[in-house]
Amino acid sequence: MARQSLAPPDYPSGPLPRGDGRTVLMIPGFMTGDWSMTRLGAFLSGLGYRVETAQVVFNAGPTPRMIAQLDATLLRLAKTVKVAILGQSLGGVLARDLAQRHPGKVSLVVTLCSPIRFPVTTPLEPFARLMAPLHDPKWIATRHAIAKPLAVPSVAIYSTDDGIVDWRQCLQDEGPNAENIQISGPHCTMGSNPQAQRAVARALARR
Repeated sequence: MARQSLAPPDYPSGPLPRGDGRTVLMIPGFMTGDWSMTRLGAFLSGLGYRVETAQVVFNAGPTPRMIAQLDATLLRLAKTVKVAILGQSLGGVLARDLAQRHPGKVSLVVTLCSPIRFPVTTPLEPFARLMAPLHDPKWIATRHAIAKPLAVPSVAIYSTDDGIVDWRQCLQDEGPNAENIQISGPHCTMGSNPQAQRAVARALARR
């Protein structure tokens, strides 16, 4: 079952584990682009990871073009070794979808305040409806499968004071390879949030 603990998060303040040089593909959230993950990417690069962007200028949601672009990017990066995928908000939803369709190419999925349980409760709903005609009908028809357990390790990072999405919708069912981690802070500042950065770093190091 998904964990719904409200206990205050406790993160060690000591040195973070260094990266192992593996590739981390970063997917930005709804109505943002690669620029929104610049600080988080710089943080991970500083730890020793090879950070790759999804080449997204504006994430309008699961359009056929977006899905094809993410597929091509993952397959290009994972020609010889598996890739860890880090998705923020809607980017995490798309990351899980990628892992479900290409499990042999993915080593780990980390979602950062990503609502994986539909329908999503958010004040951005009017914008989502505006973009809906652009979305892939086949993807929309199977979107509830996003929350199903993945065949690869996964870490879902959530914040109970998110403010944009209901944190309960960000939880995955926990298991040997699936973990939920609570942090604090608003949705829109996750990329520069020290707790979020440390949680991502530790998730990458453990898997």
